[in-house]
Amino acid sequence: MEDKTLFGYDLSGINNINEELVVELMGKVLSEDKAICKCQLCIEDIFALSLNKLKPLYVQSTFKETTFKDYDLTKILDREKITETIQEAIKRVSRHPHH
Repeated sequence: MEDKTLFGYDLSGINNINEELVVELMGKVLSEDKAICKCQLCIEDIFALSLNKLKPLYVQSTFKETTFKDYDLTKILDREKITETIQEAIKRVSRHPHH
């Protein structure tokens, strides 16, 4: 992984919450369908396509400890929309796999 340091500050604590959520929900969706190819290339393609379709939600590492209390995350993180996005990416990758 590349160094994420700027002016001596470590920026590696800046994360897209949707990345974690996509990984979690992809695991559920992919485990439900045994016919989907689960090779590394297809998994990476599904992950990348899903994230490209979703608006990123970048937060600081301290966000979960302090700011999560101030937000209604059910409004920010729409699990149903993310699951639909993953399913669309799966269909696309299944139609046109890179292997």
